[in-house]
Amino acid sequence: MSKRIVIAHLPWEGKDYLVHTLAEGERPVELTALCREKETLLGNIYVGRVEKLAPGIRGAFVSFAEQQSCFLDLSRVKEGYLLKKAPGTELHVGDEIVVQIQREAQKTKLPSATAELSLSGSALALYYGKPEISCSGRLLPEQKKRLKALGSRIFPELSGGSLPFGVIFRTASADASEEEIRQEYLELSEKLARIVQYGTMRSLYSCLYRASDVVPELVKRYAPSVSELVTDDRETYEICREYLERHDFHDCRLTWYEDQLTTLAKKENLEYHVKQALDKRVELPSGGFLVIEPTEALTAIDVNSGKQLGGRKNTFLYSVNQEAAREIARQIRLRGISGLILVDFINMPEKDQEERLLGFLQGLVREDPVPTKVVDMTALHLVELTRKKIRRPLAEQMK
Repeated sequence: MSKRIVIAHLPWEGKDYLVHTLAEGERPVELTALCREKETLLGNIYVGRVEKLAPGIRGAFVSFAEQQSCFLDLSRVKEGYLLKKAPGTELHVGDEIVVQIQREAQKTKLPSATAELSLSGSALALYYGKPEISCSGRLLPEQKKRLKALGSRIFPELSGGSLPFGVIFRTASADASEEEIRQEYLELSEKLARIVQYGTMRSLYSCLYRASDVVPELVKRYAPSVSELVTDDRETYEICREYLERHDFHDCRLTWYEDQLTTLAKKENLEYHVKQALDKRVELPSGGFLVIEPTEALTAIDVNSGKQLGGRKNTFLYSVNQEAAREIARQIRLRGISGLILVDFINMPEKDQEERLLGFLQGLVREDPVPTKVVDMTALHLVELTRKKIRRPLAEQMK
């Protein structure tokens, strides 16, 4: 199935949003909306100051801008902190520390930050810490073996072991050449080295790295496999053009959209797709429907057969649930739903059908780049899923 990336301006409730869409065939499977008046913080690196330590939850509260704070999870730090006074392993109130925003603010929770700095490209992700090589869980065993052998051969040669950088091979690295991997490592390691070496010399609240100034995440993740990337944003076009040329992604056709008669958002029907992704009711092709209800603690999804006349036969119930599972996997990814998710499928009398349904759903969520797990089915026949919290859901992005 062909994939396309569309990045377009969309006026919404008096504000200008830049909507990033990944479409497979005619249907979008990922949607993110960035308000031009309020820039996202995700991925940014700052010089912050420790305002309060919270030993009970193994964390600290760090201010990274005027009137802006984040929560730093200290339990995840393995190699010490990048402090302004000197690298160290203990934090004190008043210390100036370099942190990276790894999860946006959600509802009443502050943004979450990490002291383990990282930069990502299309094939690789580099992080400041233990110099080791690891691979995405989506890669096949033979791919991991080949890439680790390649990494052990070229990375020490490039870094000389002077800086403790770890390397993660991303899923797209399976299709990247040795020269592409080598070039991307050089670019990322140079940027990260500058941040590590000179970041602590910058003044408090300095932004050392701004993620919005770099290649959009959709492009980095899917450029090797998409057929077209179209945008009406001039800055995005120039960033993507330079990126595609540098990495020799000639199969991805980049198009600058310029039409006086209609906007790109209207041509791609983006307003309709956004409204659909914000509606709690989702129609299924066979006549059934889903009801998606986010709450403070979890997201509840109810499966309804609607007015279908297939009777209550076992095969009919399973086919409706299977159709619903396929759409649930798409909606979770499309809307950016995260945390705990409970799905109330239509009850089926046969145990083996429930097990087949769980296996089918697990196979579908493996396509999601955000770690998603089908946990189990409860005694009340509710299916439990969890999805890692990284970005705010689309409903909060559009507020």
